[in-house]
Amino acid sequence: MNKDRLKKLLYDLNTETTDLNKSLILVKKYKNDEELKAEFSNSLKYKFLSLFIIYEDFISILLKEYNEYKIGMSIDTALKTLYSKNYIDEVAYNFLHSARLIRNKIGHRYKQPSIETIITFIESNKSEINHINEIVKSYLAK
Repeated sequence: MNKDRLKKLLYDLNTETTDLNKSLILVKKYKNDEELKAEFSNSLKYKFLSLFIIYEDFISILLKEYNEYKIGMSIDTALKTLYSKNYIDEVAYNFLHSARLIRNKIGHRYKQPSIETIITFIESNKSEINHINEIVKSYLAK
């Protein structure tokens, strides 16, 4: 596994997670100011999308590491493959699958989830987000 790529991914993951949490705090802090809430809500959505792109990069690294990568493979198929072969555990699979669904809704303007839905998802999955970070770190130690 390319350790330099993994180190960069972990740095990006930590940075984006920190930024996501900052946006989350700001959305809550300015919930009564519609203009600022809208701006910070957009920031939170963007940070969530960016975080998922990092997850996608890690998924790709894992697929390549275990010779499971196929051109054009969807994230859904990739997650199912990694989980069925025990390369990721059930917690990681369920979280990444749910995060993928939120990401897809954010990406399609006509299906936008409410900011409250995104906030609830992030807050109720803090341990899962940390779990993914720990999985990435574990590959650096190998």
